Amino acid sequence: MPRLKDLRLVLAASGLALLAACQTAPPPPPPAAPGVQPQYTPRAPTPPFGASSLSVVPMLRADGLRDTINRDIGPLETLWHVRAAMNVAALSCTGPLYERLVDDYNAFINNNSASLRNANNAIIRKFQREIGAGYKTEHDRHQTQLYNYWSFSPLRRPFCDQAVQISQRAIVTKSADLDVFAAQALMELEKPFTDFYLAYEEYQRDLEAWNVQYGQPAAAVAEPNLGYEQPETGE
Repeated sequence: MPRLKDLRLVLAASGLALLAACQTAPPPPPPAAPGVQPQYTPRAPTPPFGASSLSVVPMLRADGLRDTINRDIGPLETLWHVRAAMNVAALSCTGPLYERLVDDYNAFINNNSASLRNANNAIIRKFQREIGAGYKTEHDRHQTQLYNYWSFSPLRRPFCDQAVQISQRAIVTKSADLDVFAAQALMELEKPFTDFYLAYEEYQRDLEAWNVQYGQPAAAVAEPNLGYEQPETGE
C-alpha cells in the first residue's frame, strides 16, 4: 500500500495539473502596425515650349480661327503682316540654319518696294478713316502689337524654321503673285502659333486635373514680351 505521504504528493501534483489545464491561454500579441508609406506627388504639368504659365491664348472664333492680330485683314494688310514676320525673323533668327534670312529679306524688300509701299500707305489711310486725328498713335500701337506677336520667344525656333522656308519663296515671287504668296505664307507662319495654342490648352487641362488631386502649385512669373522698333514707312 502507498504511504499516506506519497498519496498526498500525487494528489497535489494532480490538482496543480488540473488547475493549469483550466486556465485560459493569453491572447497573441497584436500585429505590428504597418510602416507609413511615403506619399509621392508627381511634378505639376509645365507649359509647352518653356512658355510662361501666365501666357494668354487667343479665343477660338466661330470660323475655327484664333482671334489674333492677323484676323479680318485684306490682301494688302496680309502682305504687310508677312513682311513684318520676315523682318522679325531677319532680326532674331540666328545660327547657320538662318544665315540667309537677312539677305532674303533685303532682296524681298528691294524687289517689291512699290507693292510694299502701297500696302503700308493703304493701312495708314485705313487708320485715318477709322480713327481720325489720333490715327498715328493707334497705327504705331498696332505695328508694335504686330511685331510683338511674331516675336513670341518660346516659339523662336519653330517660327524661324517656317520663316527660312518662306523667305526662299519670297525672293522669287513676282509682284503680280504677291497676294497669293502672302495668303499662303501667313498661314504657314501662323502654324507654330496655332500648334502652341492647342498644346497650351492641353497643358491647362492637365494642370487643372493636377490641382484637383494634389493642390495648387507655386505661383509663376510672367514672361516679358520682346519689343521691336517701329519699322520705317515702306520698308
